[in-house]
Amino acid sequence: MDRNLKIFVAIVIILLIIAMFSTFYATKFIAKSEKFYPPYAEVVNAFAANGKVYVEVKIENESYPIEILGGYVNILNTGQKENITPTNSTIFNVSFPITRNLASFSTVYVDGVIEGLMKGNKIFITFSSVVPLHILFSIDVVNFTYRDGIANILIKVSNPVNVTLIGIKYPSISNANLSEVVAGGDYFPLNISLPFGVHYINVSINFRQISGGFVYEENLSNYYYYFTGYALARIYFIPPQNATFNLYLAKEFN
Repeated sequence: MDRNLKIFVAIVIILLIIAMFSTFYATKFIAKSEKFYPPYAEVVNAFAANGKVYVEVKIENESYPIEILGGYVNILNTGQKENITPTNSTIFNVSFPITRNLASFSTVYVDGVIEGLMKGNKIFITFSSVVPLHILFSIDVVNFTYRDGIANILIKVSNPVNVTLIGIKYPSISNANLSEVVAGGDYFPLNISLPFGVHYINVSINFRQISGGFVYEENLSNYYYYFTGYALARIYFIPPQNATFNLYLAKEFN
């Protein structure tokens, strides 16, 4: 083997050795890549409680912890927008006053922006969702008795906000079999103020003493009878409003 060929072979061997060492050390210092899933948020619930509507927001996050610094939640078509309180929780509630407009909705469209901190970097998460909303407001007669021209009525009031029961218009008791009115009147005042919640109220109506009152029968026979009337109420939405609730209950008397 001549001298030039030996030199060439030696150079090739040296280059191969250098390449092997370079590859070995390079693999030791290459940073391993990490999978990163960007966090997102969604509205998971909307409900009425304690005289307010609460919107529950959840952050789905499989990466680094997030510290929530603030942001806002907006209920579209109501003009209502509330700020997010700083928290470290991934599930939080934002409360809204119950407006007359909001109380009429069966679903609400909610959007917003969450401002947070992840690994020292400020981030912003936008979200929007449509969620069902059920605000129950009802005034119902659940039981009544009648004797000597006096009706004792048990009324159930389910109210998400404060309410004043103003009175009962056209209260009456009728014979369901004969379609005859037993006793009745024009108006019975109540003036009962209630905080939000579920309430049971006993009301005693002496039909001889109320406005326009009359009594055709002192007591009830073995038939079906029903109580009817209209409950007048002042509901303290924002803004407050007056409302009328139909009262009706039929029961058998033995």
